[in-house]
Amino acid sequence: FVQIQPFNREGIIGTIDAGAGMDNHTYRMFSPGDYITGTQRDKTTEYYVYGSVGGQFRRYLDWGGDIQFHPAGERSGDLTVGANIALRAFIKERPITLSGSFRLDRRSPDYWSQHFISNHFTWENSFDRENKTTFDISLKVPAWALEVRGMQSIIGNSIYYDENAMPTQHDGTVTVSGLYADNDFRIGGLHLRHRVLLQRSSSQKVAPVPMLTAWLSYYYEFDVVKNVLRAQFGIDGRYNTKYYAPGYMPATALFYNQRETEV
Repeated sequence: FVQIQPFNREGIIGTIDAGAGMDNHTYRMFSPGDYITGTQRDKTTEYYVYGSVGGQFRRYLDWGGDIQFHPAGERSGDLTVGANIALRAFIKERPITLSGSFRLDRRSPDYWSQHFISNHFTWENSFDRENKTTFDISLKVPAWALEVRGMQSIIGNSIYYDENAMPTQHDGTVTVSGLYADNDFRIGGLHLRHRVLLQRSSSQKVAPVPMLTAWLSYYYEFDVVKNVLRAQFGIDGRYNTKYYAPGYMPATALFYNQRETEV
């Protein structure tokens, strides 16, 4: 691991991190053959290198980027790349921040989605690598207690647990888009906070999401003992439009995409 922090007269303008690592994993599960051979263990080794860079220009700009790559081992060829930037303006010393981020993740399927033996479920799979790209942009105005965000994820070869609680891989691309708004409107000690999320999935079978989710919080806040104890009295409410919420399978301790009951 190496870290470099260049300086100038105005302070730190950038940080560079780099390093390499190795992960060892041991997996064990009972299988019928263990009666003859004894309990078997699967061992995997992953090698990776990584780096990141970041910095700022005064108080107006923050930026950063990172990368991790697996050149060899169980996850050979996996790659994660990310970048973020935040632009800040000030009106009467009150900040307004516009920020954005990007992330690309090419990841091998996890061990348990590939191999599993139990009393109730058994599978042996050979899935392809998942590809996920995520974009996020947000606008924050603290003086108005306001935040607005837009998000989009594009997932290729998505691995999910189907209506039979079995792992499966989608042959194609799924897109999930979202628009989020959060506003805490205040009148003295009275807070009227609304958080709303609109979402759309191109495949509800693979990535089920409600079209609308809302969190509402109305409360009054005041000092019980100044600078010591503060209290809030009010009511919170949650609502979402109907969708096929994930079911839970106790035999595998995993959630799956049930298609029987809308919530």
